[in-house]
Amino acid sequence: MVLPPEKYNDPSLNERSDELFGKSSPERFLKDYNGQTYWASAPIKLILPKSKIPDWLCFSFGYGAEGMFGGTENLARDANGNIIFDRRDIKRYRQWYLAPDIDWSKFNTKSWGLRFLFKVLSAFKFPAPALELSNGGLKMRALVF
Repeated sequence: MVLPPEKYNDPSLNERSDELFGKSSPERFLKDYNGQTYWASAPIKLILPKSKIPDWLCFSFGYGAEGMFGGTENLARDANGNIIFDRRDIKRYRQWYLAPDIDWSKFNTKSWGLRFLFKVLSAFKFPAPALELSNGGLKMRALVF
């Protein structure tokens, strides 16, 4: 016998998610820290100006967080002080990254379209291996972006 898959969504969890992370995509983009990593890149030539390292090669510092399901802790209370959400069992932690990056705008081309594309690509972190420092430990990540 084949049974159809069953699915149940607890409406209170959806309400909690909307309250915490927002309802719209832009709001979720800004508020869902678990899904974000912020990067700052600088050309390696800035530190080693006389090296033969290509102008387009950069190093990037990244910052992210995981396990954040509340403003200051993974606990929520209603207006009466009753606990409505308690995930203090999930550890909240920060992540720091060091990774190579590419400054696409440093590639010279006569094509207006490619120059525009490279400028746009330079706004995004190029996926690359990275060192991650979190939870007091250092680990190598195969691909981070």
